[in-house]
Amino acid sequence: MYVRQTLVFFSLALTSLAAGSFHCSAQTAVQSSEAQAMLQRADTLLKQMTLDEKLQFLISKYPFIASPGGGAGFVAGIPRLHIPDISNSDSATGSGSKTQASTTFPSTLAIAASWDRQLSFDYGAQIATQLRAQGFGMGLGGGGNLTRDPRGGRGFEYLGEDPELAGEMLAQRTLGTQSKHILASIKHFDGNEQETNRMGGNTTVDERTFRELYLLPFEIAVEKGHPGSVMCSYNRLNGDYACENNHLLNDVLKHDWNFLGIVQSDWGATHSTVKAINAGLDEEEGSEPGPTWLNRIDVLYALANHDITEARLDDMVRRHLYAMISTGLIDDAPKEGGKIDFVAAAAFAQHAEEQSIVLLRNEGGQLPLVAAKVKSIAVVGAHADVAVGTGGGSGDVLKPVTGYIAGCGGLAFGTHAGCDWWKSPWVKPDVPIVKAIQEMAPGAQVNFAGNRDELEPFRAYSNQEIAEAAALAARSDVAIVVVDQPAGEDFGDLTSLSLANPSNQNALVEAVAAANPHTIVVVESGNPVLMPWKNKVAAILEAWYPGEGGGRAIANVLFGKVNPSGKLPVTFPEHNEDIPTWGRDGIMAKDPVYTEKLNIGYRWYDAKSIKPMFEFGFGLSYTHFAYSDLSVKTAADNTMTVAFTVKNDGPVAGAEVPQVYLSIRDQDEPPMRLVGWSKVDLKPNQSRQVTLSVSPRQQSIWSVDANGWKFIAGSRVYVGASSRDIRLHGE
Repeated sequence: MYVRQTLVFFSLALTSLAAGSFHCSAQTAVQSSEAQAMLQRADTLLKQMTLDEKLQFLISKYPFIASPGGGAGFVAGIPRLHIPDISNSDSATGSGSKTQASTTFPSTLAIAASWDRQLSFDYGAQIATQLRAQGFGMGLGGGGNLTRDPRGGRGFEYLGEDPELAGEMLAQRTLGTQSKHILASIKHFDGNEQETNRMGGNTTVDERTFRELYLLPFEIAVEKGHPGSVMCSYNRLNGDYACENNHLLNDVLKHDWNFLGIVQSDWGATHSTVKAINAGLDEEEGSEPGPTWLNRIDVLYALANHDITEARLDDMVRRHLYAMISTGLIDDAPKEGGKIDFVAAAAFAQHAEEQSIVLLRNEGGQLPLVAAKVKSIAVVGAHADVAVGTGGGSGDVLKPVTGYIAGCGGLAFGTHAGCDWWKSPWVKPDVPIVKAIQEMAPGAQVNFAGNRDELEPFRAYSNQEIAEAAALAARSDVAIVVVDQPAGEDFGDLTSLSLANPSNQNALVEAVAAANPHTIVVVESGNPVLMPWKNKVAAILEAWYPGEGGGRAIANVLFGKVNPSGKLPVTFPEHNEDIPTWGRDGIMAKDPVYTEKLNIGYRWYDAKSIKPMFEFGFGLSYTHFAYSDLSVKTAADNTMTVAFTVKNDGPVAGAEVPQVYLSIRDQDEPPMRLVGWSKVDLKPNQSRQVTLSVSPRQQSIWSVDANGWKFIAGSRVYVGASSRDIRLHGE
């Protein structure tokens, strides 16, 4: 039965891919015969369980020593009923096992930059394959929070600033994970857009903004991806903690979206027994040994005191059983000790990074480099001779296949004790950038200059090191400067988008650019960065946190073996003061109030007529694409069909991401919103018609009075290569 259900979900996903951003009804899953059969099976098991057996499903035990495989949590199964154990693991960019080797894949934000739904599906499947081999039944990897503030410390774990892009990519990742019969959890639900005071800060957001922006990625992921679990966040939301917020969990998630799976807390995000259970929390991620709220004694007391009902307890357990059945986990539980094909995983990591790199600048056609014409190459900075950047915290991977730089180098931010994996945002690939460049240009002299001290990876470049780098650049044909912006969970939010750790990376770029007009900058980051040197360098690549295949991927793009096709999922501002949350002094509020309402990301820059440095959806190519023949038709049910032609009229094969935006005729709406896109591969002189379907919901606003979506007729359609590069428009 679970196989058929998976195929049904996958079929819906393929339908969405063909139709653009189609929104199926949440009622479909509940009314389907497959779902009904699964609920009946769950009820049959539930009736055979004792009260004590039911209670053991309410807490996932931590620390990882209690979890086989070195995971983050563990729920014991019931062998007599053939219900398997569930061990879970953090899995934002790969399996987060604390005891087993895992592959470090590119950051989630990088996958968003690919704008490739199939790649996101494959990303989820690749990580799930390793989770299975390590014995984990649940992956805690699907982040759906939006980039409200581009300084957010966990921005690399999420999918950018637009709810449609984030929701579609999250849905596909979820489908990919659960195609391997691994239960996917999406997080952090909701209003968790910053690290500052994340454990108790109160997010204040009005209902319309909440529905149209911050809830929407999760709504799309629930409708299309059917995750087994949703993880509620640490913060308060309009007064109540997210994990005991009745409106969030019961009204929205379980009632409006008809979510049938588990609501699990983040670790330490549960603050009550009765209120949390009645508000919709189904599972606490707790300490073992240690205080918990959904423990046996407190829950039994609440039952005896009629503070919670037996029916609600049964509902909590039924949701666990349904999630296990619908994902196939109950009949195909993973076992620790499986074999992982690390070679194949590294190849996928490299491919994913190649599809995600964004070419931001290419003056005079500096790129791609021609190996036969380049005799000397200077590579400078960011440990490019040994490592690439990767996000820290639970989104990191403990044991990358090839290791990590262990030193913290006097790192000032971060509350996690010691210089361990949690705070080391560097991974050592088999082939670092310098070696990969040498492989691409075997006849060239490739030399490295910069900070070589692995034990002090955040030490500022000395004046002598900068001078040596500039001198090396001056006597080289090409200079490649690699800069890095470390960030992560527990690191706190960035105080500025200016490059930091070391803080004088800008001086390094300036010095090299002054010495060599053929300077290329490669940025490794999980956030937008400021680039005061932008107009002084010939080319810029945004490589994100590239994963352990990043060395070869970056080299392949630099030399044209891969034509870059990534597009920005976040806006890069010209100045700190341009971002919507900067305010008067740039200090992030401990209790954020979303006064900018619907104007975040590109919507803010459009509404305020601020020119960004690089706009949302922007990305260059080594070829050129032309757009023509726009056609817009509306059906009787208000579904809009947008069709147009894209032609590769440049010299080489490449992929373009045409984007469709709508201007909604409502005074409170931003000038434009993204409603669809497609990634199109084209050979030189090849044309293709792109057809995208825009649902009535995507042409609607949230009506607080009606407590539902209100269709707005007469939207204007814009088709472009980015949010600012509009090529076609029509009614």
